[in-house]
Amino acid sequence: MSIKNMKICLMDSNKEVVSVKRLIDLPIKEEGIISKSIEWYNDPEPCTIHRSAVMKRIYFELMEYLEMNKQNGINLLPLESIPYSLLSLFDIEGEVSFFTI
Repeated sequence: MSIKNMKICLMDSNKEVVSVKRLIDLPIKEEGIISKSIEWYNDPEPCTIHRSAVMKRIYFELMEYLEMNKQNGINLLPLESIPYSLLSLFDIEGEVSFFTI
């Protein structure tokens, strides 16, 4: 599955749907983009090319993590099960407690 086509369902602590969106529609924090641009490209003011590459890589890492869990039969993921180093890059609404794909 591509990052453009993957849809995720964001759920609250009662497992009620908060929203359904494409993976690439999850907002990435600006400081996450900058920190990864510095880490991967030594670029504190990323140009459009570096910004796009950073965002794609972040989305791809989340997609890989979600697909790995899905292959292991885990479709409903508590947010705290997602590695903090990855989850902290995203600007996710406060009421979201679970991801499902």
